[in-house]
Amino acid sequence: MPLPSKPAPSFDRSFLIELGGGIVFRQAEKLFESHFVESAEWESPVLTGLVDGGDGIYTPKLNLRSTVFAVNTCTCADGRKRKVCVHALAAALHYEALKNEAAHIPTAGEVLPPKSEPAPKPEKPKVPRVSSIKLGEDGLPLRLLIFLPPNLPEAADRGGIVLKFDAATGREILPLNKLNPRQKYKVASKQVAVLKLIESWCGGKLASLIQLTSAQVRKLLDAVVGEPIVYWVKKPNAPIVWQDGQLTGVYEYLGELETEHASIEPEPVTFDASSAKRLDANPSKLHTPTDIKLREKAKPNLRAIAEAKRPKLWETKKEDYPIASEAAASMEGHSTSHVVVDGSTHYIAIRLPSGDNDAVRSLRTILKAEGFLLEPSNRKWWLRDRHKTLNFLAAHWKALKDEWEAEFTDNFDAKLKEVEISALQIEAKEDAGKFALAITLCEQTDETDLRRALASSKNYVETERGGITLLDRNSIEQLHEIERAVSGQADRPFTATFTKRLDTRELSDVEDLLDELCEGWQPPQAWQSRSRALKEVGALEPAPVRPGFDSILRTYQRIGTAWLWHLYRHKLGGILADEMGLGKTLQALALIECIRNQESHLTVVGQERYPALVVCPASLVENWQRESARFTPNLKTLKHHGSKRAKEPNVLEEYDIVITSYGTLRQDAELLGLMDWCVVIGDEAQHIKNRRSQNAKTLMSLHAGGRFLLTGTPVENSLDDLFSLFSFLMPGYIDKPTGKLSLDDKTWHNQRQTERAAAYILRRTKTEVAPELPDKIEKTFFCELGSQQQRFYQETLEKTRRDIFNLEMSGANRGRVQFAAFTELLRLRQACVDPRILDEDFPANESAKLAAFDEVLDECLDAGSRILVFSSFVTALKLLAQHLENNDHKFCYLDGSTKNRLAICDQFNEDESIPVFLISLKAGGTGLNLTGADTVIHYDPWWNPAAEAQATDRAHRIGQSKVVTSIKLIAANTVEEKVLELQARKAEILRELFEESEAVNAKVSLDDIKQLIS
Repeated sequence: MPLPSKPAPSFDRSFLIELGGGIVFRQAEKLFESHFVESAEWESPVLTGLVDGGDGIYTPKLNLRSTVFAVNTCTCADGRKRKVCVHALAAALHYEALKNEAAHIPTAGEVLPPKSEPAPKPEKPKVPRVSSIKLGEDGLPLRLLIFLPPNLPEAADRGGIVLKFDAATGREILPLNKLNPRQKYKVASKQVAVLKLIESWCGGKLASLIQLTSAQVRKLLDAVVGEPIVYWVKKPNAPIVWQDGQLTGVYEYLGELETEHASIEPEPVTFDASSAKRLDANPSKLHTPTDIKLREKAKPNLRAIAEAKRPKLWETKKEDYPIASEAAASMEGHSTSHVVVDGSTHYIAIRLPSGDNDAVRSLRTILKAEGFLLEPSNRKWWLRDRHKTLNFLAAHWKALKDEWEAEFTDNFDAKLKEVEISALQIEAKEDAGKFALAITLCEQTDETDLRRALASSKNYVETERGGITLLDRNSIEQLHEIERAVSGQADRPFTATFTKRLDTRELSDVEDLLDELCEGWQPPQAWQSRSRALKEVGALEPAPVRPGFDSILRTYQRIGTAWLWHLYRHKLGGILADEMGLGKTLQALALIECIRNQESHLTVVGQERYPALVVCPASLVENWQRESARFTPNLKTLKHHGSKRAKEPNVLEEYDIVITSYGTLRQDAELLGLMDWCVVIGDEAQHIKNRRSQNAKTLMSLHAGGRFLLTGTPVENSLDDLFSLFSFLMPGYIDKPTGKLSLDDKTWHNQRQTERAAAYILRRTKTEVAPELPDKIEKTFFCELGSQQQRFYQETLEKTRRDIFNLEMSGANRGRVQFAAFTELLRLRQACVDPRILDEDFPANESAKLAAFDEVLDECLDAGSRILVFSSFVTALKLLAQHLENNDHKFCYLDGSTKNRLAICDQFNEDESIPVFLISLKAGGTGLNLTGADTVIHYDPWWNPAAEAQATDRAHRIGQSKVVTSIKLIAANTVEEKVLELQARKAEILRELFEESEAVNAKVSLDDIKQLIS
């Protein structure tokens, strides 16, 4: 039973910017606000839309199976490269607006708020004048379609080229002269220029069929250079490609007339509706007074080419093409309200339903484009040509039956009973842990015959025994794309049979490709058990998390743990890329505990158990150890870092979890490389994005049963980054292009690799999981002092103890001792925050808090968060300001000396390009509204918890629409941590200790101070 369609994600601003980028989002906003989006629909996981881009109608199709690497297809240039385009984001905005509008329907008796006065509308740009129709920016979007005749070279030689003009409004396609003169239309400026030309040539009116000279055609086409609105009349679905400002296969026939009167522009001739029927059939038969006038003026130069050669007709037997009365007889008894189809392999006769609605007009347009001619005497559309008939059936037989619900005559069924439609056969068999995939098209057809047919524009293959197999070009193109995609060869030629042995890593990606090719295809059960959970999180089996631990996890964290567990069990790797604050560490610890609990039986049967290894930046080692002690207290954890770390493997083997830094990993590569690990987890994955770095090389060399990466940074759409990350996770899965590829093939290859990676990257944002989150997330981030800062702190601490002891021993009075104690305590706090406050020569790269701040800052910036940084030390803020400047980060700054406080706050709230606001405690602790931020960093602890909460509330106020994350940076094993422990028990004492205007008046004892520095 198929899973129900999942609801669409919230298409809010941050989500869409993450999908397409800020520039594309702003362009999409303009399209949406200008009401250029016609429609948007969601059918999980795909959003489809219809958008008038001003220069044409676009149909984006945004696949959000993975929000990390969303796949978009659209008729625009970006969409053809599978990039998320402006039209896709505009459709998302339209869908979100529809969803919000539907979310609130007033109930009976509900009083609605009074309507506010409408905002003045911006002045509309002036639109060029056209007399035949009304134009305006608020009109119905209209796109001009220009059709060139198939006999362009001959027509150009004769000096008379018949052009056909249609108009697409998003609702229908109709001849240009059938536009409603009372309807207002919105037309792109280049296309308005064409309308003006047509009017100037046709007595102030618009016409659908016009005969023009080569020079006039060139003038018209020059007006729409680059616009994909010019087609061959026989190929109405494929616009002619512009190259270097010219249309391929067109401009070479539009040279200047070589006559002395070439500058005399003849009056174009328009045609009535009856002429339209002949345009597709044989435009060379149309002769007009213009031809005669031009010949008379041009004299000898055109007289020589006055008679054009006519194409030869097929030689056919009389019985191949019945007279109309016979076709009429075969249609007797069929409903006049249905499409009725009669014919054979030599002809097709179609009767359209009575009436004239959009559906009938659409089918009529298709028939005209395919070369059908209407015979008014019997109201049938006829195609009398064997080659065209078979090509038409190959392209439209299935659609006539399924979409148009056409009725086929007995004669048709009898004459075409030997004709087969090509069918794909897909086979997948499990073989030694892998799957042998085989895809075959036209199993009974010779490959050479098939290739020859496709090369000659024949959509059918004839066998020696007289059989015919019709070829579905769309299916063939899809199959060719799958062959390229699965093989990884951008330049791979098409073959009718394709085979490949797939390993477990490839199943999810290949299944998605085959779903598009062959709707309803079901892979074997063993295949589905490995791939389905990566396609639908609802199919994940819960991980065996200990009940006490499970009760702590939120729903999305249980899903994340189950996802990691599924990958581990199937020997796959993955990247957990949840936004900062959503608990990646917690989910990783839950996975480790599941693995260790599963392996606990191994000691009973005499097998070895292997520890888990966590590798992270040095500033996070302490934090990982504390989180492990808090959430997995039953697991023995070793911090393999610092000068006193283990030197032998047997020491490491005694622990369940070993935590080390990337720096220590490099130094101890030989020791850690001797170990077998049940799982290796790399935190802050950006540290191995450069695969040539020692970090990456050493991590890749480790022996592990499972490999995972954590990052709060959206994984960039960069093949180099992905190649490096997956070289650790699943070596060989992400390929680098081999050989020299064209730019298009290289773009295709890179896009394919990101699509392949998508199944193994799980990212949730706060917006997506907002219902499960509190309004405010509070985190404590412990950072361990480095050896040099630790010595500096220890020396300051010893001096503090010694000075207090000496004062007491000297008999100094209570006030003097207490004042000295406050001063020394202040120095200890400054040594924790940044030793440069006390010693300007202390190296910046030895500051533990600055390193921790950089980790948090990078994650926040990459996620699009905006940050308030509070400190009680102005000197520390100034050091941070210098650090931000050195790294080219924009920021605002506010301390007690700042004069224009509100103006700076307004600047931060309004200018989203400024990501950081540095604020001192006294200057910005109260009275400011800074809802432009969603993250608060407390650089040093504010000993009064109420003051700390008050600072956080600068961002977490009325008007804040996002979840606010509050982060405390705490120097581990220092006075800062002791204060944290005492906050709950002696909050009032701490408030007096650090907030009294004069320390000598504080109502605290020396015993309280000694407890902090003990």
